[in-house]
Amino acid sequence: MKNFFQRNLVVIQLIILFFYIFARVSTTLPALHAPRELADTKVYVNVSNRQILGENFLYVDRPFAFPLLLQIVDRDFESAAMIQLGLTLVAWSLLAFMISVSFRPIGLRLFSFVIILALSLVRHLAGWDFVMMTESFSISFFVLLICCGIWLLQGWRWDKVILLSIVAFIFAFTRDTNAYILAMFAGMTVLSVILRWAKPRALILAGIFLAIFFVNNLSADMSLRWTFPFINVVGKRILPYTALLQTFEACGMPVTPELLAQAGIFANGNDRAFLDDPALEGFRNWVMEDGKSCYMKWLVTNPVTSIGSVLREFDGLIYFEDVNKYFSRKYTDLLPSRLERLLYPVHLVTWIWMGLTLLALAALYKKAWRENSLWVAYIMLCLTIFPHLFITWHGDSMAVERHSLSVGLQISLTLWLFIFLALEKGAGYFQRS
Repeated sequence: MKNFFQRNLVVIQLIILFFYIFARVSTTLPALHAPRELADTKVYVNVSNRQILGENFLYVDRPFAFPLLLQIVDRDFESAAMIQLGLTLVAWSLLAFMISVSFRPIGLRLFSFVIILALSLVRHLAGWDFVMMTESFSISFFVLLICCGIWLLQGWRWDKVILLSIVAFIFAFTRDTNAYILAMFAGMTVLSVILRWAKPRALILAGIFLAIFFVNNLSADMSLRWTFPFINVVGKRILPYTALLQTFEACGMPVTPELLAQAGIFANGNDRAFLDDPALEGFRNWVMEDGKSCYMKWLVTNPVTSIGSVLREFDGLIYFEDVNKYFSRKYTDLLPSRLERLLYPVHLVTWIWMGLTLLALAALYKKAWRENSLWVAYIMLCLTIFPHLFITWHGDSMAVERHSLSVGLQISLTLWLFIFLALEKGAGYFQRS
């Protein structure tokens, strides 16, 4: 039986993949023909009606990837949903194959292949293909980024570096916070070279990631697209609290009765007073000139408060109980809820993250990647979970659960990578004994 699986593993995987694609496409056809529009969809449509690529590239009001898709399909939402679904199927299929070939035991290769495909069916990740927002693109390109990274870890080649760089660029310009993930990966890569855990050529990739980060940051500054989420933060998390209000007033924020009247309001609330009221012109000037630097200074100098606020929200952000309210009315979950909870943890998430982090640090100490390069992917994904959530939470106070979806992907994928790697190590011990 073992020899049979060894000889026919690829055929078996292709059969499983066929049924996976058939099940996913056939069960989601109603949603595919009825994609969901949300409030921000109009913003992306408006952006798609203007020039995106070219001399005005850095001035685009939103990261260019999703508006460019809408532009390519001429604002046909059904076609956009079809492309998103196709990209999702390609991304998860490649990741399943790439993780599978990282192991020697046949049973583990088959098990990991099935689990990764099953993980992609969890509603937190699967329902966005039929929503006209950036979530589907962001998740798919994150998966592709991980896939290309694992491929590069299996052997350095320039074509792999080029492909990874292209995927990273699109990933960064799908959502601005994604660029910070690249910066974190670049920092970890530089550190690994300094400690001689990686060859100096890895600095090339770190440099590319940092360049993408700086271009994205430049675009966000030149287009001023960071101001809307920052004003959301001011309205929801600063104005209602006296201590914080005084701190930012000391940093130059002009506190007026008109500004205080916006406490608890999002940037587009109260007839867009934050954005259009002449009485708040001084506040808007402060936002442009000093708002970002004041906020970053506060985050750094008040780590207990800034970190603690994220930790308190950790479980709730990943649980995201109301995720279905964003989906197409005709979308139905593909997996039973109990099976989903096994694949995608939503309870005791903080404890799971802490345990995985300790295990990642132990893997660093043991230099576990000498046995399997997949440990590198596990360590890098794991150690960036909380910084990713920190940036996401403090970057905007609107729809934070939705913005944290990629963090949920990181946690679930990291958990399963560790399980696979632990099973491989256990199988090795069993064979030696």
